[in-house]
Amino acid sequence: MAFFIGFCGDARAQKTVGTVQVDSLNRLAHAYYGISADSAFRYGRAAQTAAQKMGYRKGEAESWRMLGNTYEMIGDYVNMLTSYQHSLDIAEQIGNSSLIAKVNVNFALFYKQQEEYDKAQLLMKKVREIYRRGGDTVQAAYIANDLADIALRAGKYDEALQYAESAVKGARGAGDEINVATYNNDVGRILAARGDYTGALSHYLESLSFYQHRNELLGMTATKSLVSQVYLQLKDYPRALRYANEAFQVASTIRRKPELQVSARVLADIYEAKGDYRNSLRYFKVYKDYSDSLFNDQSRQQIVARTAQYDYEKQTMRLREAQAAKDAAYEAKLRRAELVVWGIVAILAVLCLVGFILLRGQAVNKKMNLLLLEKNEKIEEQAVQLLLSNQQKDKLFTIVAHDLRGPLNSLKGLLDLLKEKRLSEQEINTMMSELRDNVDHSSELVGNLLFWASSQLNGAVIVPVLLELNEVVQDVFGLFAQQAKEKNVFLRMEMAPMLVGFADKDMMQVVIRNLVSNAIKFSSSGGVVTVNGCRKSAEIEIVVTDNGIGMRADALDRIRRKESFTSYGTAKEKGTGLGILLCHEFALANKGRFFVESEWGKGSRCYFTIPAAPNSSSMRL
Repeated sequence: MAFFIGFCGDARAQKTVGTVQVDSLNRLAHAYYGISADSAFRYGRAAQTAAQKMGYRKGEAESWRMLGNTYEMIGDYVNMLTSYQHSLDIAEQIGNSSLIAKVNVNFALFYKQQEEYDKAQLLMKKVREIYRRGGDTVQAAYIANDLADIALRAGKYDEALQYAESAVKGARGAGDEINVATYNNDVGRILAARGDYTGALSHYLESLSFYQHRNELLGMTATKSLVSQVYLQLKDYPRALRYANEAFQVASTIRRKPELQVSARVLADIYEAKGDYRNSLRYFKVYKDYSDSLFNDQSRQQIVARTAQYDYEKQTMRLREAQAAKDAAYEAKLRRAELVVWGIVAILAVLCLVGFILLRGQAVNKKMNLLLLEKNEKIEEQAVQLLLSNQQKDKLFTIVAHDLRGPLNSLKGLLDLLKEKRLSEQEINTMMSELRDNVDHSSELVGNLLFWASSQLNGAVIVPVLLELNEVVQDVFGLFAQQAKEKNVFLRMEMAPMLVGFADKDMMQVVIRNLVSNAIKFSSSGGVVTVNGCRKSAEIEIVVTDNGIGMRADALDRIRRKESFTSYGTAKEKGTGLGILLCHEFALANKGRFFVESEWGKGSRCYFTIPAAPNSSSMRL
């Protein structure tokens, strides 16, 4: 009798040791989740084998759940669902509410990933009730965090932030540092969605510090991807690129497909923002490959088939139990016929779904190819425009440098001669007159150059106002009255009364000033410069006409191509090379047109248009 009691005691002790070993193996499998899939599989399968041998059902259910987590880590969703279903079946058989809650959370997370938020929310509420009854604050915080994520995906940011902060508070109170870091990242995601990138970055960096201290690779790669996204929004591209590259490298080390997908997309966005379209395209292809790998057509079909299989088995079991007392052959045949019909319907539904996915995939690929083609064409067009623009600027700066150097050298030479007192008063007066002409030319050149540089470097900032063009022309005539008088050129204004346009005043002054200056410059003694203005429909047309020497065909071609060039006036006045170019650009910038008509030896007509102010004939400025 004593021997029998001793033997039973030893058996219970051995079983206790065995269950402790299974629980330890399951904890090791959980610890390697996100770090090493191979190690997590090894410990999970070892726990499963040991639990099955000793009939430890709780340990077997937990090992199936750990295997499901590991399959999710490597993107094998078919085996993930299979493992979770085995775990849930065992947990329901032994009535373990804690395990039932955990597996339901795993399923809810999968449904959330598939954007089936109603199913996910239903399961989460079911789990919340289980934990409320059990008083488990740690798991309650976990569920609050998942509810926050569902609210975030639905665009309910305030509700999401309330749940997430509640989860962080609960985890801190329980001393659960790992989940504090996880929930902190979720708070950061919500703040980023609301546009509070600084607040989001603070939470991300706190989590990253914890993961780096613990060398938790999955947390590190996920958090670094989040940090890189914030720096991208803040336009801090060097930091964004550094964190994104680190996230991609860590994700490659642990073979974590979802994180590889996310980090590759972030890298593609960063390179696109930097204008590096080659690297952007490279990482976008990596992102697309992993997206297709995670949920390709075959995987979707297998998931649907496996889910249908479990529904079928459960339905069959319930029907058999309900019909166990009935022996009638007719009812058995009817049941089998019904099952066949449902099977055919399920197969047809699966085939329709597969066909839809294939067609949608083809449409997406076609759209992406067209997008890439358009981007390549745009890049090539921009490259050609940039080359032509640089050539034009190089030529322009050569002309400007030459034209500025001459007057400055003349001024320096005059100052040297004045210093040495080697000039007579008559010579000084003669040189001062020439120097004044040079300075006038240089002043005009610098003014035009500054207007042109501003439009090229900063983009022309248009400030349209109601503009009385008669007053603008009169002001310009006042500026050139002395110059026209010295050259014996008559200035004539033939403008319609109260001619009001809608354009940038400074730009219009530059346009009219340059056109009048050119007209005087290329007119001979006794010539006439006329400015005509009238309204034509919704436009105002201004024409500056002279009867000077006109332009040859090659000069007109250069103007149409928006090239800068210089030429000498009738009194050897030199042009700036920028005037006509500015007139062309400023007219277009104000939603108008610019064109020139000329005939060699008979003068020129320079036209430009701007929008007319509404009801300009009755306007009062």
